[in-house]
Amino acid sequence: MSDAPAVERKENYFLRTFCVLIIFCIVFVHYEPCYQLFGMNAYDFVEGVGRFAMPVFFMISGYYLYSADGHSERNLKKKTLRILILLVIMKVLYFVLDLIYYGAGIISSDELISGLVTMNWSNKHIWFVIFLFAVYVLHWALYRYHKDFKYSMIFGTICIALLIFTADVCAWVGIEDIAGIGTYNMGQVLYCFEGFFFFPLGYYLHKHKDVTDNWNTLMLFALLIIGAALSVWEVLNFQPITGVSYSSLYFGSVIIAIPLFLLTFRIPENRLRSRALEYMGRNTLPWMYAFYMAIMFFFKFVVMPGIDAPEEIKDLVGILASAVLDIILAYLMFKFMTRIFGNKLTRSAEFKPN
Repeated sequence: MSDAPAVERKENYFLRTFCVLIIFCIVFVHYEPCYQLFGMNAYDFVEGVGRFAMPVFFMISGYYLYSADGHSERNLKKKTLRILILLVIMKVLYFVLDLIYYGAGIISSDELISGLVTMNWSNKHIWFVIFLFAVYVLHWALYRYHKDFKYSMIFGTICIALLIFTADVCAWVGIEDIAGIGTYNMGQVLYCFEGFFFFPLGYYLHKHKDVTDNWNTLMLFALLIIGAALSVWEVLNFQPITGVSYSSLYFGSVIIAIPLFLLTFRIPENRLRSRALEYMGRNTLPWMYAFYMAIMFFFKFVVMPGIDAPEEIKDLVGILASAVLDIILAYLMFKFMTRIFGNKLTRSAEFKPN
């Protein structure tokens, strides 16, 4: 028997907790409460400042794709299938709910059709799963045909450059349209393609972790603070320029996302621990993301209109009830899927998700 000491497995516990906390923030934003902050709707402000969240989620998914021995890359087909299963379940679930709401006169036929073909208000968060699946398909194809992932990074860099140009640069210099197409609308569409940049970025940050681990922690904190301040400033000043409350992606969002992602790995393993949140981040996160819009729609448009109370109180109760029910349903779904498929297909290590 070997006398070599056992290798202690390291895990970024805080990263799992962080992802769940972001889901709770997303619940707040998409409930669209009536509270005011800095003279604007609170959800617009939080959504604008929180635009760093989706880049971080894509980077986390890309981070978990890399493995020194290649085992994670070899499982790309299984990972892609896992996201496809989630996507199909979400499409079926939300179409059934839309049929019920249409029959009850809560949504129109146009909303029913748009929800089936693309997305409507109640399932607009599905874009992340669609594009996460597309990103996985691209990387699975590159791996299948023995192509370097650098090609996905090249494509992603083009996407993020076009996104920042249309979403931010054009607004600041006063370019409202290009070839008759509104630059704000271009940015909204290109926003969905950000994953093609941040996913491979997360992969390469992991692959070259020996380099990033040497980056100065104070420098990362400084960048994080600069990005947060810039993001707040952009949110507060963007509406007078464009006439809308937020951009698709701010410069500050990108500046926040990268150092924040790297800083989570600087937190000691046994600091800032929360067993409950870690459990959710490890096991139920995909289903929390899948269900939250359905639950919020039910409370906001079905339950709360029949309650005689101030809007602020109804929004608070609706948000809290949505979060609690989301946790319960996600837990039950995880247990159900585990019973059917086993742990290997239901754990969420590579899924970190508006």
